[in-house]
Amino acid sequence: MMNSRGKVPPHPGGEPSTRETKTVLRTHLRNLRDTIPERLREEKSAIIGQKALSLVRSLQAKTVHLFFSFGSEPDTHSLASALLDEGLVLVVPVVQKTGLVLTRFKSGSPVRPGPFGIREPFLVHPVPPEDVDLFLLPGLGFDRNGGRIGYGKGYYDRLLRKTAAPRIALAFQEQIVDRVPLSETDILVNTIITDKEIIRCDRSRQD
Repeated sequence: MMNSRGKVPPHPGGEPSTRETKTVLRTHLRNLRDTIPERLREEKSAIIGQKALSLVRSLQAKTVHLFFSFGSEPDTHSLASALLDEGLVLVVPVVQKTGLVLTRFKSGSPVRPGPFGIREPFLVHPVPPEDVDLFLLPGLGFDRNGGRIGYGKGYYDRLLRKTAAPRIALAFQEQIVDRVPLSETDILVNTIITDKEIIRCDRSRQD
């Protein structure tokens, strides 16, 4: 059980492990996000998308990574179209046995459901992470120091070790917590865009 501030209550057998704490926090944040009414999610997603597009323009990025949203995540489909309309190179993740592979996505590219039901391009033409100027990232929760908690597979943590490009999270304000429990392999984000604010994360904690 979590309280409204995203904190874990005292563990009856002593301090819970980071893994246990993350499991509880993931469940709490997923349930919290799912309770946001659909129409409100759409409104919040539109705000997040506009802010993300403005930031991409200000950073003069040419090749941008974006995730295809699913479930109750901030909707990114309009943002994908806007980035393509800007003439940018858009790359998206594809789940393979070795981890995430990035591939270019163009307007009209055929897609299919991936291993977790997330849309993926049917044809994969790998793009090295080092060629990406900016990463727009998903997650279940974030803190103001750049801590990120994902879905537990570690895909992005492994991928982002290969690049020093800016890491920008897209999230609803409800996904911001006091502290995300971190392990040594977790990669922090530099910026978080929500429907209420743009959070410039504490760079003293950045890699």
